[in-house]
Amino acid sequence: MRYPSLIRVFVTVQLLAGHATAAVYSNAATSVCCSLLAAALPNATFPRDMSNSSIYRIESTHFWSSTEWLDPTCVFLPTSTADVETGVAIFYHHDCPFSIRGGGHSAIRGAANIDDGILMSMRQIRDVTISEDRSSVVVGAGLTFGEIYSAVDREDLSIVGGRFGTVGTGLLLGAGFSYFNNRYGLAVDNVKRQVVVLANGTAVNASSMENTELHWALKGGGNNFGVVTHFDLFTIESTGVFGGRITYPESSLAALDEATYNYHTKVAVEDIDVHVLPTYVYDGVTNTTFGATPVVANANVTELPPSLSEWQQIEHSNYTLRNTRYGTLADELVAGFPNGLVQSHYTFTIYANKQFFSECLSLWRQFCQSFSYLDGFNGLHTVMPITQRAISEGIRRGGNPLGLERSVGTNQTLSVFYLGITFNKRADIEQVFPAWEIFIRTLQALAKERELLFPYIMLTYSDHNQQVLQSYGEQNVQRLQRVQRVYDPTLVFQRLVTGGQKLPL
Repeated sequence: MRYPSLIRVFVTVQLLAGHATAAVYSNAATSVCCSLLAAALPNATFPRDMSNSSIYRIESTHFWSSTEWLDPTCVFLPTSTADVETGVAIFYHHDCPFSIRGGGHSAIRGAANIDDGILMSMRQIRDVTISEDRSSVVVGAGLTFGEIYSAVDREDLSIVGGRFGTVGTGLLLGAGFSYFNNRYGLAVDNVKRQVVVLANGTAVNASSMENTELHWALKGGGNNFGVVTHFDLFTIESTGVFGGRITYPESSLAALDEATYNYHTKVAVEDIDVHVLPTYVYDGVTNTTFGATPVVANANVTELPPSLSEWQQIEHSNYTLRNTRYGTLADELVAGFPNGLVQSHYTFTIYANKQFFSECLSLWRQFCQSFSYLDGFNGLHTVMPITQRAISEGIRRGGNPLGLERSVGTNQTLSVFYLGITFNKRADIEQVFPAWEIFIRTLQALAKERELLFPYIMLTYSDHNQQVLQSYGEQNVQRLQRVQRVYDPTLVFQRLVTGGQKLPL
């Protein structure tokens, strides 16, 4: 269905008749769309305005990484699915480039912002509706997981979502580690339904009951199929959690490395109600590396279970674990990760291997030390397990495109590395990023040489030059392409939404 001509005429007449004040936009390619948006939704459209307090300025720079600080022609802040339908229909009819911003937590330039196009920020779609039987909750795509947890905490519920409070719902289109992975699988496998605005400006439901192939594709397919305005998430009964962060000195790194391997291959497999995020932080000011690991027992208890005692026994310098709620925990864990710095992160996946864990940590530390002279240089190293149970949970709930089932039968845990760096000045990008990419590729080559490399690249942790969707496997790519041909036959989300990880044509 094309953009309804009657609505188009009405918007155009309103604009020409002066019933809405249209800004004069400087970029000819998007001026029509920005003007039509302003006519149709004047309270949701904001022209280019670089004054520090303007909504335009706030939205175009409200990103975790300054690599996403771009220069859109206008900012569009829809407040409902109907607003998104109107906006996408305009973009579709006039071939205007646009970007889609959820939580703004990607470091990939252009993934959630755009130069000389329309930035559509979902931040005002913030409703939360718990089902009558409490089995699911519908959340607006503009919410962060800290906000979602706080809302469901009040009802003694929780959800399988991001672990850090400022992370947005875009995670639910990529993969999604959570506190509950070991029991329930990835976050994408715990989405009951998506509300999606398609390329022609119409909204549909995608679930196991309707538009089933689209539902499958959105569980890892990113921004290639439509604009998701709401996610219907399965809920979990929860009256509390015991968790926090344990900080370890550099002298404890060898013990932490041992505990990390044990967690991947034994604890996460055998105790499915715990979660650990083994984390190492490099501090460029002191030229040291320390551990800062979230440790969680998913129960309303006052101490850790025996399976996690190893993390307590390792010498540590700070300990915040206590009985709390998930919203509070998610907000605590995000402390120390400010917005606005230059960020870059890469990811790759291996079969869990103790020797590789140790070597990767050592090589990463050496790399970080080589750039310690840069202003504000810091590094982050984590490695997270996807157990065979987690993979089977995804299969049980209809599957996803990620291709993790290729490991079924190996009886081995998959270990997903996240390696990140951050520094203050964008002027330093040219000297750091090429060396950073070479370093990551060297690690991948080492894993491949040892027959440890698994081909999966997690979308939410990827860099722009990693071939994420191709890593899902040829059969899944072909299936995704078939879904695209059905729901976006004119390739709007390839041609006009060019940022992020795109499906190969």
